[in-house]
Amino acid sequence: MINHSSDQIRLSEYKGKLLIIDFWATWCSPCIAMFPKTDSLQKKFSDKVVFLPVTYQSKEEVTKLFSKASRLKNIRLPMVTGDKTLHELFPHKELPHYVWIGRDGVVKAITGHHEVNEATINKMLTEPSQSLTEKKDAMKVYNPEVPLLFQPIGIEQEHMLFQSMLTRYVEGVQSRFDVIRDEQGSVTRITMANAWIQLMFALAWSDETRYFSRNRIVLDVKDPSGVISNQEGAPFKAWLRDHAWCYELIVPSHLLANVFEIMRSDMTRLFPQYIASVEKRAMPCLVLVRTSDNDKIKSSQASAVTNVDAFSLSITNSSIQLLVSQLNHYLQHLNKPVIDETGYKGNVDINLDARLSSVDDLRRALKAYDLDLIEKKHDIEVLVIRDAN
Repeated sequence: MINHSSDQIRLSEYKGKLLIIDFWATWCSPCIAMFPKTDSLQKKFSDKVVFLPVTYQSKEEVTKLFSKASRLKNIRLPMVTGDKTLHELFPHKELPHYVWIGRDGVVKAITGHHEVNEATINKMLTEPSQSLTEKKDAMKVYNPEVPLLFQPIGIEQEHMLFQSMLTRYVEGVQSRFDVIRDEQGSVTRITMANAWIQLMFALAWSDETRYFSRNRIVLDVKDPSGVISNQEGAPFKAWLRDHAWCYELIVPSHLLANVFEIMRSDMTRLFPQYIASVEKRAMPCLVLVRTSDNDKIKSSQASAVTNVDAFSLSITNSSIQLLVSQLNHYLQHLNKPVIDETGYKGNVDINLDARLSSVDDLRRALKAYDLDLIEKKHDIEVLVIRDAN
């Protein structure tokens, strides 16, 4: 003990008064800055309040500080040094740390230094049942050598407002991408797992009205193996390990309209060896057309339902653009983009039993709806990927 008649102290000595235990240390600047203030408050509330500074450090360390610091020389508050017991009773990680014990001997609050002021003390004396803002210590270990997301501090998903992340290939994860939307249909997150550069560029330069599938991408590069591979099986897997990436973009509400623009900027920064641009070029296309004026596709359903696999397609109460999008996906190996020239504006019901990768099978199935796929050259928008140099 320092500034006390005995080497020991009992908290019961202060029953009937508001006791504020002040945990501090000589290396804690905010703690030291508070001493003139707490000393002043002690003098003002002398018969009602007791401030009790407590430190784990030795009496010699404390005496040395108070003898050297001019603003502390006249402070005579009783102090506990070499403490272990009170720290065990009131565990904490951050200083200063204040424990408020009411006149009835019951802990009323645990706070930081901002709550230690005349107004709060007056309220605690007149309204002992009032609650103060509880101090929350960072109880988990923080390592400044480790990126924030990999710290053991438990960042909650709902607290993630913005994130742009790129990693190398991750073993055991299937190549895929997901576009996550909110209840209003706006894109809030884009996740690409073990994706190659052509796939990432294709999504980045797409938007809500178009998607650049493989048959709408032109590669103008010396070495295409840097952006895409035509291999299969084990050779493709080996290629992925060196040429695939994981990318994720999460945006807050005020950036929802710019999500694809942000992704394009990311791709440009992350892969500066390539340049991408959208251009109009004359390309052989598969054009979806109506073969009669008979409306055999008008939707009669209330709900929108879509079921698609390699051998069948069922679209209910959806736009014909959804059909075109699916056909582009399953026919992209032909390098002939599917475009819509039906002019149909309403929602449709269409069921196709056909191999979706076969134009002949599709034409036979579409015939029942007076629809057809015909080959024709068209000026269409394509994504061109070039070497930067």
